[in-house]
Amino acid sequence: MFRTIPIWEIDYYIENNKDAMIIDLRREESYRKSHIKGAVNLPYEYRDSWMGDLPMNQLLIFYCSRGGQSMSVCRELEPYGFYLVNIANGIEYYRGKYMVRG
Repeated sequence: MFRTIPIWEIDYYIENNKDAMIIDLRREESYRKSHIKGAVNLPYEYRDSWMGDLPMNQLLIFYCSRGGQSMSVCRELEPYGFYLVNIANGIEYYRGKYMVRG
């Protein structure tokens, strides 16, 4: 089972899960313009090529622009026993201290 959190809770998750892997599902151009500090860019459109390489023993936090793609990936991965967090509404609503602008 995965958990869906509002975007304003991401700061808490970052600060309390130091070994979490934060995954930005947007295209590379969008990632370069802005992203959450420490996030890895794994574009949604290429998910078939990277899904098999995700670590099973880490909290995986997914976000996208508006929340739909991250929800979809979490639903796809859920049956495999990953520890997953989906960020609802996406990064477009994030104004926190971990925002990086390109």
